[in-house]
Amino acid sequence: MDTPLDDDMQEAIERFFALVNFHDTDLEDDELDDDTLMPILRDVIDWESGFHVDWKDTQSFIGCVNQLCERIDVDLDWGTDDTEDETFLEETSVPELMELAHDNLRVLGYTLWNWDTGGDAYAGWITRSEDDEEMLDIAQTLRLEIRPGDQPY
Repeated sequence: MDTPLDDDMQEAIERFFALVNFHDTDLEDDELDDDTLMPILRDVIDWESGFHVDWKDTQSFIGCVNQLCERIDVDLDWGTDDTEDETFLEETSVPELMELAHDNLRVLGYTLWNWDTGGDAYAGWITRSEDDEEMLDIAQTLRLEIRPGDQPY
């Protein structure tokens, strides 16, 4: 039996989507429940407003974060001239790249978040740093385990 979300959860979901979309999108009034919330969040943010990549897929992580950064007109310095170089990709990890991206974004007023997926994948999103406290409150309401990108799970 599906458990409908209470008003606080519904409001937190709306605020979450507003923050990860930099306040330029409204969430539709779809009824969600606890059982469908996590897959929907992952599907909605994946490559549009966030990332969800395999634990060892450094190339996809770079590609997705670069795509997210295009929305805010930011070019990240990944520490290499060729982010598709196989040697570079093999000698780094998603957590190392996440920390690097977080540090680059932080200086520009943004926060890269990472979400504990409970599996062997990394997921997260970017918000304005001024929204950090609200994002933490929303995550608590939605029972999402999140941290800034400089503290990967």
